[in-house]
Amino acid sequence: MKSEQAMWMVVLMVVVTAGCTYRGAQKPQRLSAPYGDRQVWAVVPLRNESGSLHADGLKAADQLAQRLETVMGLDTIPVNRVLAAMQSLEMSAVSDAKDVADLRDVLGVDALVVGTLTAYDPYDPPKLGITIELYFNPQRESAHATDLRDLVRAGTDDITPPDDQPTRSRRPVSVVSGFYDASDPAVHQQLVKYANSRSRQDGYDPDRSWRLYQIDMDLYTEFVTYLVSKQLLRVEQNRLAPPLLAAEPAT
Repeated sequence: MKSEQAMWMVVLMVVVTAGCTYRGAQKPQRLSAPYGDRQVWAVVPLRNESGSLHADGLKAADQLAQRLETVMGLDTIPVNRVLAAMQSLEMSAVSDAKDVADLRDVLGVDALVVGTLTAYDPYDPPKLGITIELYFNPQRESAHATDLRDLVRAGTDDITPPDDQPTRSRRPVSVVSGFYDASDPAVHQQLVKYANSRSRQDGYDPDRSWRLYQIDMDLYTEFVTYLVSKQLLRVEQNRLAPPLLAAEPAT
């Protein structure tokens, strides 16, 4: 009797251990915006400079807007609304600083995301190149995004930076660019990780979901726009709260 009880205790321990070690597919990392207040952004249809007639800048912008919408602290307006605003301004594309300012003011957003598709190859293994620029409304940026910079400056020399707001209003505050080739081992590793994280909520087989993301260009674009969003937020974090410089050795 005792031997039978011992056997069941061993079985129970194995089951419990397996249950503790297996966590299944985890959710994608929830991104967070590095701003004091909630922001509203708009994504402009991406320009197609890839040389491919299959590239769709409107669809890519919609994917990017959806990824940014999931970021904590960010809201995005529908790309169709951005397109309607451009049409009301008789604007076929955002080509210069005036276009940026005009469209941003009409939409009433905190920032405008303007981008370009630089490469597009939907065939397995897919390739996608993308560059995006972030243009803040200078007035709203000063109201929302000063807290982190103030924290960084606290305890350092009281140096007031020159007022470059007019200059900053004409240029992007952050730019990110990348070329994502699914045959690159580093990109493939990130693709597998992202696909596995999405497999359970999308109802895919965790062991094969990465293949779906590699053979479906829409899913691959979703993956790339997630990476680009993550990179943009990292750049913004460093811009607002750059790492403190190491103290210079005494001479």
